[in-house]
Order: sequence, then C-alpha cells, then structure tokens
Amino acid sequence: MLASAPLGEPAPLSIAIDPESECRRLLRDYPRGGHDEMLAPDGTVRPAWRVFLDGLAALGPAGREAAQESTRRALRESGIAFNVYADPEDRRHAWRLDLLPVLLAEEEWSRIERGLAQRARLLDRALADLYGPRTLLRDGSLPPSLVLAAAEYVRPEVRPDRPDRRFLLLYACDLARTAEGRWVVLGDQCDAPIGNGYALASRVALSHGFAELFAATNTRRLAGYYQRLQETLLAASGRDDGRIVVLAGDPESPTWFSHAYLARYLGYSLVQGADLTVRDDLLYLKTLDGLQRVDLVVRKTPGHLADPLWLPGSGLAGISGLVQAARSGRVLIANRLGAGLAQGRALAPFTAGLCRRLLGEDLLIEEAPTFWLGDPAERRRALELGLPVLPATARNDPGAPVLPIDPTALSTAERAALAERLEREGHRWVAQRPIAFATTPSLDGDRLVPVPWAVRCFVALAGEDYTVLPGGLVRLAGAPTGVALPNGFGSKDLWITSERPPPPVPSLLLASLREVHLRRTGRDLLSRSADNLFWLGRYAERAEATMRLARSVLTRLREDGRVDVEPAILHRLLDLVLAKGPPPAESDARSLERLVALLLFAPRPYGLRETLDHVHRTATLVRDQISHDAWRMLNALHVDRRWRTAVGALPARPTLELLDDGIRALSAFAGTEAENMTRNWAWRFLEMGRRIERAIQLVDLVRLLLLERTDPENDGSLRLLLELGDSFMTYRSRYLTTPLAAPVVDLLLLDETNPRSAAFQLEELARHCRLLPSETPYRTAEQRLVLELSTAVQLADPVRLVTPDSAGRRGELALLLDRLARGLPLLSDVIGRTYFAHAEAAVTTIALQRREGA
Repeated sequence: MLASAPLGEPAPLSIAIDPESECRRLLRDYPRGGHDEMLAPDGTVRPAWRVFLDGLAALGPAGREAAQESTRRALRESGIAFNVYADPEDRRHAWRLDLLPVLLAEEEWSRIERGLAQRARLLDRALADLYGPRTLLRDGSLPPSLVLAAAEYVRPEVRPDRPDRRFLLLYACDLARTAEGRWVVLGDQCDAPIGNGYALASRVALSHGFAELFAATNTRRLAGYYQRLQETLLAASGRDDGRIVVLAGDPESPTWFSHAYLARYLGYSLVQGADLTVRDDLLYLKTLDGLQRVDLVVRKTPGHLADPLWLPGSGLAGISGLVQAARSGRVLIANRLGAGLAQGRALAPFTAGLCRRLLGEDLLIEEAPTFWLGDPAERRRALELGLPVLPATARNDPGAPVLPIDPTALSTAERAALAERLEREGHRWVAQRPIAFATTPSLDGDRLVPVPWAVRCFVALAGEDYTVLPGGLVRLAGAPTGVALPNGFGSKDLWITSERPPPPVPSLLLASLREVHLRRTGRDLLSRSADNLFWLGRYAERAEATMRLARSVLTRLREDGRVDVEPAILHRLLDLVLAKGPPPAESDARSLERLVALLLFAPRPYGLRETLDHVHRTATLVRDQISHDAWRMLNALHVDRRWRTAVGALPARPTLELLDDGIRALSAFAGTEAENMTRNWAWRFLEMGRRIERAIQLVDLVRLLLLERTDPENDGSLRLLLELGDSFMTYRSRYLTTPLAAPVVDLLLLDETNPRSAAFQLEELARHCRLLPSETPYRTAEQRLVLELSTAVQLADPVRLVTPDSAGRRGELALLLDRLARGLPLLSDVIGRTYFAHAEAAVTTIALQRREGA
C-alpha cells in the first residue's frame, strides 16, 4: 500500500483506510457514456490507471486533501495566472489545476508521437514550399487566395532560391479524443507555440503534491525534451556560446507567465521588443554594458507584426530592421517569420492531400472535420448546416480563447450579414463540425466525476526529425462538444506512464566545465530589468514605511488606550501620504481610524494596497534576478487576502498583527537581498532604489515631526519620529534621556553609522554610483548630484540645525531639508534617464541644467 501522505507532508491523523473499499466507493457513482480515459467500455479500470487509482484510494480523504493543499501551495508560490498582476482572488485570471492528471499508456503515446512528428514535418515542408518554389499553388494543391491574401503571409520571406529552409523549430498541436475514441486535430500552433510554461508549472506543482504516486506510476519526465530543445537551439544559433532570448509581448498578456516560466527554466533572457535593436543587419540586446549581439530569438509574438519597416500593420509592436537581419542570416528566428500561414485551421481542409503529395504517406492523426469557406459550395453547405465558423488562422491560447461564430445563435439579420461577409472574404474563414469530447475523471469534493478534455502537445526539432514532449497542457471543457481547444474551465497535467521506471534524465542545470565561460559579473543586465529592480527597491521601502506609519498610529489609538502624541500630529502624519492621492471624503477625514483604513486598504495612489501591487508587478518582471526565497516572501504578500479587506471597520488587533506580518516579510526580503544577492548591477539598482526612497521618506518625516513643530521635545513628535525611523532603540542605547532635538537630528540625518539615516543612504548611493558603467573619466551627473547632497549633510551642525532664530524658525534645517527634498527625486530621474531610457549625453546635460537652474 502506498503511504497515506504526499512526500514532505505529515501523515494525516485518521483511521486506517481499506484501499479496495475506498476504490469501490470512488467508482460507485461514476457515470458511463462515451470514451472515458479511466474506465473501459466494460466498466473495468484501464491498465494505465490501476496503480494510480489504488494509490489515490489508499491516501483516503485526508491524504487527498493534503495533496491538494500541497499542490495549491506550489502553484501560489510559482505565481501562475493568466494575468500575473491581477487580484489573486479574481477567478477570471486564476489558474485552476485539477488534482487528478490524465494518464496515457506509453504504447498509445508512441502512436501519438509518430503522428505529431509526421504533422510537424508536413507543415514545415508545406511552409518551405509556399515561401520557396510555390509548387503547391501552381499544381492546385492549395488555393492561392488562402495563401496570398492571408495577413500572416510574410512576403519578404519568399525566397525561391532557398527551398530547403526550416520554418518550424517549435510546434504545438491541439488534440482531442472523440467520444468514439479516435484522436483528431483541433488546431496547429505554428507561428509562436504558447503554453509550455503552464505545462511545466503544472507538472512541478502536481508532482510535488503526488510525489509518491508520480514515482509509482513510472511517469516519464519532461527534462529530456527540454535538453534536446536546448541542444537544437544552441546548434541553430551557430555559436558555441550563442545568445538566445525569448521574445514576449506585453507583461499583462494572459500568456506572459508561460513565457517567463519557460525562459527561466531554459536559462534564456526574457525580452520585449523595446529591449532589442538592429544595427548593420545584426540584432542586439540593450544592456547596461552596451549592446550585446543576439544569435537566436525564440519568438512568442505574431510573426506578421515583427517589423514596422517591412511588414504593414506592425505599428510600434515590432523591431525595426528585424526582417532584413533575418534575411541576411545574421540572426535566426524560431519560428521563422511567416510560419503563421499554417496557424490554426488554415491548412486543415487540405492536409490529407498535402501529406500524400509531400511525404508520400497517409495522415496518422486525422483532422476534425473542417471546411474552407473560400469554396462557394462548402460555404453554402456550412451555412445551411449552421456550422460554427472562425478565422482560418485564429489563435486559441490559454486565457485568450478563440470565439467561433455560431450561426444558429444569430438573428435573421445577423445571419444575412455573416453570409454577406463570408461572400466577400470567405477565403480567410473556415467552418468546423463540433466533435464530442472524450472524458477523464476529475475530483469533485471527494467523488470522481467525468469531464470533457483536450490537450495541447509540444514538438521541437531534434536533429533531422522532431521530438515530442512526453506530456502536455490539458484543458477541460465546459460543454461535451466543441471545435477548438477548450478554454477557461480548468487544466490538468498529462502523465505518460510505463510498466518500467523511465531512464534517469540529468537536470538542465548540469553542464560540463568545457561548456562554461567563467564569469563573475552580471554586466549584461537589461536596461528594462535595471529599471524594474530600481523601482522594486523603492516600492518595497515605501510599503514598509507605510506599514510602520499605520502601526504607530493604531498602536497609539487602540493598543493600550493612551495617546502620547497629539491627535493633530497623527492626522497630519496620515495626511502626508493621503495628500498624494485624491482627498478623502469629509466624513473620513474626521476619523483617524477611517484615514488608516483608507491608507491601508483603499485602491488609491500611494496607498499600501496599490504599493504592494507595484511590489508584486516589479518583482514578477525581475524574477530571474532575485532568489526563490525573496520571490516567495513578496508573492506571499500579494496572495494574502487580508490586504484586500474592504474599507470599513478597522479591528485593531488583527490589523496590527497584519502590519507586523507585513513588516517582517519586507524586512526578510531586505535581509535576503543583503545576504544572498551577488554584488552585481542588479543588486546595485535594487539597493539604489531602496536608499533613495528611504531618504525621501525620512526627509518628509523630519520636516513634519520636527521642523513644523514648535515644541517637538514635549509633544511626543520626536519619540514618534525615532519610532518611524526605526532608530528608537539606537537612541536609547546612546542617550539616557527623553528624545531631544539635536541628538535626534544627528542620529537620523547626519550619522553615517546609522543604516536608517539620510547620511548613510547618501554614502551608499555615492558608492553605488561610482561603480555604475560610465564612458567618461569625469564624475557623472548622478555622482556629482550625490556628492553635492552628501557634502551638505556632512557640513551640517546638528545644534545649529535645531536652534530656532528670533522668529522661532529653524532656517538652516529648512534649507537642508529643501535641498534634500529637491535633490533626491532629481537623482532618481537622472539615474532613470541615463540607465533605463538609453538616454544620450545631451539628456543628462539638460537634467543638470534644470537642477542648477532650480
């Protein structure tokens, strides 16, 4: 009997489970209909499922719940979602992974592998012909209007002198098993195959939750496929140390997580179009160390929108000059531009004939019935039958589904308009007969229920043929029939099982020393990554400062019933932050508790909720630069639903505990950054953002709690200032007195040994700025600015700063704070212009002139 808890989980406390009776209970009410992956037509359990089902029963309800929680936790820590920035409680963007995988026997999978490899060869040959000699158009194998009028047809790729080019290094195919048990193709993903990252993350999570069942079923691992993929891409790059990047679109795209996860797994840089530039037909990556040549691009963006100079309609989405760089052979794009011509169902009505024409073979996996609507007879037939219609090259990716038009759901006028449209542009459309999906078991509570499903399979070139990922991205359907890969109803992992243990596959992280060029610097940091790291430091520090402020106010209001600071000061302290956003309602402004609630939980600029969202957003974009532990700390803040409490009553004790938890998490992140990050440019920009924000926050606090107070030594302002500056215990260890103005100013502004002081932040900033990349032998703009601010602080006298003049004003302190308040934001701007926006020297000069004029 298998153990009753997944690996790494404590055994649940329950009575002993009888696996046989538990198995019968699980299967007792399981419906039988068409083809089911678990049950054969005679009601017996299929061989591929027997070991798994016995183990599932042996776990018992408590063990299954423990496995479910382990899987959920792994998914949360991965950050998997259709929108990585969205509220984790928003089900529209959540990734729902079913606890039970789909199990297929190795023998059956071998037949599917052969069919997928054949299909990849077929489509690659067809694309090579259509962009080469075009014999398929000349002999009538394909209608010219289907090809030449397609938006995905990239004319600059037409090279009749190059008929042997490879178009598909990567390929994905959407498959479904019908209720009769036949496998059919639902769609081809040729342009930019998407979804590998989701499949990887699902496998990691589920194999953690079901670690022992994963081993007991002899499930094939995925690493071997990705090793062969790496070898293929490296060989295609043409260099032993070729630079390979994954080109993705907008980070808010539903598929961004998949691209980011895949890039991290393979060890490639994840880039956007703005990170790349073409010079002299060479493609370069913009880094802080200058332009770095790129040899191969794994493209996850539409090929027909790749270059605004060559391809109409690209707008600003592409990379100027990319087409010419690819034509010159100085950069390889996977997949080659123009591969989208075979995307979706474009070639589906013709593949049987093409397979015999190009390969001399019959299709091993048949098509789902598809009709090209450029044929008048097929168009009339499809409209008469009311078949769903969709664009021939439509994508259908997780989180971004294709929506077929169902003529039977249209009004008479709408059907007429559809018929008229198809009359004009039917060559761009297909109709597809819905198929009835096979089912697979899903765990609903503590019972098994059948659910319809389909799967996206992934294929990669390996040598002269194609290799298939032994797994896939299973999507569940909300209806028993469909025309495309289901979307929006959950996902599963696909396990390919064997009677024998699979051969061991070495980790992707292992590499022989001869393949590695020794380096000790991270000088190839993307300018965009530096920007995000800088703001991650700022947002993390801003969030911690806001938490400390709210905790101090709530402690004085609720914890022990005392108020050792005037309420007006607390009001002014909250106004310091709230004034940066829209003014609160008059009813809220009168209540300190309501102001704290607005500051913590309302979605407003500079509020804590929005700041934490910014922390998560920037951390997501630089996950490859921070440690896994650091990511887990920040992601835990994002998924903690307590931070999304509705603005209303503010229970003191839970809120204070929440703030303590948040401060601990951010302090732990800062500690991890300090102890675990290599001292490269990534760390320096993260540190600089933190230092600038800390200094800005401190200047505002000193101005409010000391400069603007007439008697700060007696109204509690100085004690509060020390508390918010996290320096109260340091002060107590030095001075056995109540807080006095001069020692407080010295400790918080001038003391270079206090890591919370303004002087310490400026010293650290000066050190970092000296080590930033520079092409001038002179001090840079940011170095001069930091030197100016640091000198002003070093020359200040704490006693003179706090001594009021005859009018009761502390003029020297006001001047110093004004200088810091102007200089620190300007320093942030200068760093941004110089390193994040690829600014020219003239921009830096303008910034200096603006500062000197101010």
